[in-house]
Amino acid sequence: MSSNDYIHNIRGRAGRWKFYLMITLAGCFALGAAARADAAGPKAYIGNFKDNSVSVVDTAAGSVVTTVPVSAGPHGMAITNNGATVYVSGDGASSVDVIDTASDKVVKTIDVGKTPNGIAITPDDRLLLVTVYGEDRLDFVDTKSNSVASSIAVPKPHTVAISPDGKSAYVTVQQPGQFGLALIDIPGRKLVRIIPLDKTPRDGEFAYDGKRFYFTQAGVSAVQVLDPSSDKVVAQIPTGVSPHYVGRTRGMQFGIVVVQGPSELLLFDPATNSPARSVSVGKQPHWATASADGKTAYVTNEGSNDVTIVDLASGATRTVSVGNAPRKIVVQRSATMKGN
Repeated sequence: MSSNDYIHNIRGRAGRWKFYLMITLAGCFALGAAARADAAGPKAYIGNFKDNSVSVVDTAAGSVVTTVPVSAGPHGMAITNNGATVYVSGDGASSVDVIDTASDKVVKTIDVGKTPNGIAITPDDRLLLVTVYGEDRLDFVDTKSNSVASSIAVPKPHTVAISPDGKSAYVTVQQPGQFGLALIDIPGRKLVRIIPLDKTPRDGEFAYDGKRFYFTQAGVSAVQVLDPSSDKVVAQIPTGVSPHYVGRTRGMQFGIVVVQGPSELLLFDPATNSPARSVSVGKQPHWATASADGKTAYVTNEGSNDVTIVDLASGATRTVSVGNAPRKIVVQRSATMKGN
């Protein structure tokens, strides 16, 4: 073979390799685009306590689309109304991470103090309330600057729930000998009073209309129903052993309770304050939230490392495996993944 023929041969092979490479890359890009297009459902964000991560789940497909590393011990979670930002407290890192849901990356970390627990965002998305358990205070974070604007003293604050009008909040106080619900004046940024309780409060949430505040207590197999206008418990809803999260959002016929002992999601009738029915979920369920239309519930199962998706009308369930020890969860109100 002459040197000219040899060079021609080499060039021909190189050309064919370039062609094959272009075809392969085009196929990969097409598959990637298809995957993004298929991820059309609202995204759920689940804090994996032992993995120091957040699993991002496409709720339509029922699958994890990515995992976001976060600060140690992801504990409380909150999401803005437009679903663009998720906040995650790290109780092992004295901070709150800010996740941009368009990129699903942490874009800022806010220093708040030792052992931040529960967090909640005001209806106008302007303030994030953070319970700083290790320093006996409640922080008010300005979400525009993502920095702590002010703080007030609250003994051993655990979870926090904000009223639908954004004017007040209840903080569960776990100070031994001083268990209670701390009533917070949000515009005034002050502690109004602490409603005493005989046992440790666990979680508390306002009903969507603000007319009732539901909360659970350690060692009490019932949900307490409080009237915020009087700060008085007006009813109890019987549950199984160890009720934890309780909530009632707009569009839901029933309220929901995560009951850890029997590993179930209990549905209750808010008109009669009585149990309606229950749905079996995974092991050691921890938290729950609902879709924007109130038709679907999402339950984190800390003991089985998964999330149960519950159709509240039929009781049908699907299971999505996530990270290690999933605890808190938030879900976007509408799909924003397409085209990301």
